[in-house]
Amino acid sequence: MQENSPPDSNATGTYDPETGAYVVDHHETSDVELSVTVVHAVLEVTGADPTDIDLNAVVRPDALNRIFGHKPDGTSRVGGTLTFELAGCRVTVTGDGEVRVDPTT
Repeated sequence: MQENSPPDSNATGTYDPETGAYVVDHHETSDVELSVTVVHAVLEVTGADPTDIDLNAVVRPDALNRIFGHKPDGTSRVGGTLTFELAGCRVTVTGDGEVRVDPTT
């Protein structure tokens, strides 16, 4: 994505041209894992090649999926926030399914 331009129209997130932030609402019922949503959101902001994004170097994708996934009894988890740096972005994931990507460079 170019600076100050919105992400592709196919994206499901919202882009704020003033801050450069990109916010995606990840639904627990989605067939896409949360870790995949995170990587795609970072790609929207950075325009990087997917092979350049190594989420596993920062946080284990399976752990990220479990932290914010359903409890063993099938109920939804409530609350929680995880923030980390990935590919020149600050990524914040919240328990309500929001994935926010802010460029740091």
